[in-house]
Formats: sequence, C-alpha cells, structure tokens
Amino acid sequence: MSGGFSKILNITGELKDKIDKIDKYVKFYTDVSKTSEIPSVAYMNWGIQLAQEGQIDEALDKFRTATLMANQHPGAYVNLGIAQIKQRNFEEAIKNFRKAVKLDKFNSKAYAMWASALSEIGDLKGAVDIYKLAQKYDPRDPDIYLNWGISLAKANKKKEAEEKFQKAIALNPVNPITPFLWGIILLEQQRYDEAINKFSHSLTYSDEKYDALYYLAFCYLKMHDFKLAEEYAQKAKDLNPNKVDPYIVLAECYLNTGKSDLCLKIFEDADANAQTNAQFYTNWGIALQKYNDVDNAREKLYKALLIDPNNELILFQLGVNFLMGNEFTQAEEFFSRVIELNPKNTQALFNLATLRFNKMDYDKALELYQASFASERKNYHIYFNIANCYCKKNDIENAKRYYKKCIEYCPKHLQAYINYSNLLIETGEEQDALRKIRSAYMLDKDSAYVNFSYGVILLRLGKYKDAKEKFEQAVNIDSKYDIAYLGLAEALFCLNEIEEVFDVLEVVSSQFKNSYEFLSIQEKFLNSVVDDPNVSQYLLKYAYEYCNKFLELYNNDIVLKIKDLLQEKINLN
Repeated sequence: MSGGFSKILNITGELKDKIDKIDKYVKFYTDVSKTSEIPSVAYMNWGIQLAQEGQIDEALDKFRTATLMANQHPGAYVNLGIAQIKQRNFEEAIKNFRKAVKLDKFNSKAYAMWASALSEIGDLKGAVDIYKLAQKYDPRDPDIYLNWGISLAKANKKKEAEEKFQKAIALNPVNPITPFLWGIILLEQQRYDEAINKFSHSLTYSDEKYDALYYLAFCYLKMHDFKLAEEYAQKAKDLNPNKVDPYIVLAECYLNTGKSDLCLKIFEDADANAQTNAQFYTNWGIALQKYNDVDNAREKLYKALLIDPNNELILFQLGVNFLMGNEFTQAEEFFSRVIELNPKNTQALFNLATLRFNKMDYDKALELYQASFASERKNYHIYFNIANCYCKKNDIENAKRYYKKCIEYCPKHLQAYINYSNLLIETGEEQDALRKIRSAYMLDKDSAYVNFSYGVILLRLGKYKDAKEKFEQAVNIDSKYDIAYLGLAEALFCLNEIEEVFDVLEVVSSQFKNSYEFLSIQEKFLNSVVDDPNVSQYLLKYAYEYCNKFLELYNNDIVLKIKDLLQEKINLN
C-alpha cells in the first residue's frame, strides 16, 4: 500500500464529508441569514454546507461573517478552524479553537480539533494534553477518541491509536470511519485477518462502500486468497470504474492464478477507462515481464518512470528488464540508480554484483555482495556468490568458508556442495571432498549433472573405476548430456580402455565439433596411441580409422598430422 496513513486520511475525509452531508440548499441559508434572531447560526450552517461541497474559500467567508456577529457562537470559530485545517493553515485554526473555548470552556469539539491541529504541526505532547481536556468535558464523545486515534496514528503510535479507535467504536459502533481507519493501521502492520474484520465492519455501516471494498480485496490479495480478492475487487470496480486500484488487484489475482489472457485484458480495460498512475504502469510492466514480453514491458515501465522518475521499484524493474534482454550496460545503469536512492536495496546490490562478476571485476563484485549483507545476513545466495568470487581470485580458504556458510543456511544447495568438494581437493582434504560430493549425490541421485560432478571428483582423486560408473549413470539418465561422455572417455583412458575411448568420442564428435575441450581430449588420446611403444597393431588401426571418420566431417590439421604419424607407425609394424 502506497501513501501511508496520511493519504488514507485524505480519502476518508472526503468520505466523511459525503456521509455527513446535510441536504440543504444555499438559498435556504441566504433566506435564514436575513432573520435577525439567528444570523450567526445561519452563516455558520451555510459555511458548513459549502465546506461539505468542497467550496472551502466560500465556507471560510461565511464562518468569518458568523464570528463577527453580535451574538457570537463558539461553533462559528470551531467551523472556521476546521475549514482552515482543510487548507492546512494550522496556526490560524488553533487561534480560532482558542477563541471558541474562551466563549465556551466546556466545548469538547473545540478542544478535540485544537488537539488535532497541534498534532498536524508535530506537537503531539501538546495535542495529548488538549485531548485530555476534551475527554474531561465530554468523556462519551466518540469523535474525540476518533481524532485522538488519528493523531496517534500519524505519529506512528499505532498501539495507542488502536486503543482510542476501540473506545470510539464502543461509543459509536455505526460510524464507518473509525473501523476503516483502524483497518488501515492493521493493514500497514500486515495483520490482514484483523484488518478484514475492521473493513467489513466499516462496510456494514457505510453509504460509500468503495474504499472498504477495495481494501478488503487488497487484504485478501496479500493473504493469497485470490478468489475473495477478485470478488471484492470486482465489486469495487463496478462501484467506481474510474478508480484504477481495483483493476490492479484483479490483474494480480489473474497473474497469480495463471489466467494470462484475463490479466492482460484487465490492464487494457483499466488503461481505457480508469485514471491511471505510475503504480498501474509498473504492475503492467511487471506482468508483461513475467510473460517474457520484454519490449512491451519496457514501454509500460518507461511510462511509469515519466510519471514518477525517482521511484525505486520502477528503476529496479527496468534494470530487470534490460537484464532479461541481455543489455547489461543499461541494466547496470538502472540498478546503480536504485542504489543511489536506497543504498540498502539488497536485490539491486546483488544484481550489480553479479553483473560485475560477469565482467570479471571480482573485487567490485565482492564489495557489492558484502554490502548486500546489511539487511540479509542469512541470504545463502549471497554467501554462494561471494565464495565464487573468492574462487576466481584463487583465495581458496575464503571460498571454502563462504561455501560452508551457504550450506549452513541452505543444506540442499547442490552447487555449493559440488564447488566446495572441488576446493577441498585443491587443499588435499580428500575425505572431506568425498563427503561433500556424496551429500550432493544423496540430494539428487537422478540428476545427470550431479552424477557427472561426482564422476569429476572421483576422477581427480584417481578413483577411475568409480568415476566411470558415475559418468555412465549420467549418460544413462540423459543421453544428450554430452559433457558426461568426455568425462567417461577420460575415465576409460585412465583405465587403459583405449578402444572404448574412441567409441565414446565418436558418439559426441558431431555435438562438440570444434570445442576446445573436445579437441584437447581427442588430441591427448590420439597422441597416447602414437607415443605408446607397446601399442598393438589393432589399436593403431582403430585409432587410424577414427581419424578418417573425424576428418570426413571436419578439417583439422592436428588430427591430419596425427593420422600421418599413425600411418607411419602402422607401416613400421
């Protein structure tokens, strides 16, 4: 929810005007004001009517006239002060409330509004003292507790505000404003069940039901009860199709329930019918990104940015958008702007760090990852990526430390176990390396990648037979997992099963083509045959035929040269 409690008070102030509106006409007050017995009251009521219609300047004029009458009425000063509060002229309002209590020291309404004006200028202590006077003179006036609660809520004293709202409801349970404002406080604290109770209470007694319906929809959305969220949002939209907020809730419901067509349609309907805002275009852009429509998402996000150029969420989502489009320079620019606005934005720091890591700027990546710890000390992704940075910097001990921390916070992080295992081999901790890779294997025995990784560790430890078994498992799980064939070829070579090596290489030669790793292994195996003084004639011919098959598909000077050497050796034998 954006705008906070103060914004809601503006909304509900308008709502209260409509609820309290008296059906009288300006002509009536014109006539009454000519009656000498009650001119002050007439002008005062005329001003009230004008204020309720939003004509604050005209209302002020009538209230001032009322205060100048010979038979002054304290209510005229009170209403003049209320009108000045609406114009945010709090100092003048306070002066008039003081005048009202001079005329009537027991006027609880004047005290209550005086206290409200004091809270608006930040004098909460003074406001509380005046509220206590209002309470003293009329302890059963619910409006005193309502205004007192509003002042406390604005000062972020939510618990005390709730106590006052509770008292106001006890004295007047049919006023829809009090439970509504209490619901806002509960909503800001993410106490959605309790907020729903209060908004439902407000809905029961309110003639203007839009706000309560919308916030009920919003609460249910936050609770992931998409059915009820949709129901209340639809009712709110039907009541006021020009308001964009219910459309946003409906779109979120459809997005979360896999109804992509309805989601996009509701955004289009809102764009055509409602008063759109930055949040609307932001949500539309996010939805399009989730549907991988990067270009249209970017258009919506830029529209949002035009409306609100320093909005952290919009800038972040544009960074994500450019990241999705592999436009890394622009992505970095937007994430950097987010950090300028909020140096503690963990996800922006993380994304910037990853971009720097990909640029091989490991020192800067480390700095940014470390900065992202400020609010997320238990984020295992950060520990994992810091460990990767240290790996690239060849700082093995620090890398091990951070992989260990990653596993502590995420015991099922496969890649952390695999990377940690490889580092342990580097430092000669072979048994620990085996334990870590076994942990990964136990987490996902049916993964071709995990079996391959296990095979690599075993290969590095000289356990060739076991390595062969794991590579074979990998290719049995996924026959297109080509890299596992190279591992298998390596294991077979170490077991001196050279003929099988060439069979395996032949299987994957078309997939790898000219890859450096494949060609290096191929060259290594062919040269081993050439260099072996005890090689059999059969194996020489087998390697020679392999060269022919490979050269039929690809031109390769190294293989051609090895073929000639094999031919010479065959002729010599």
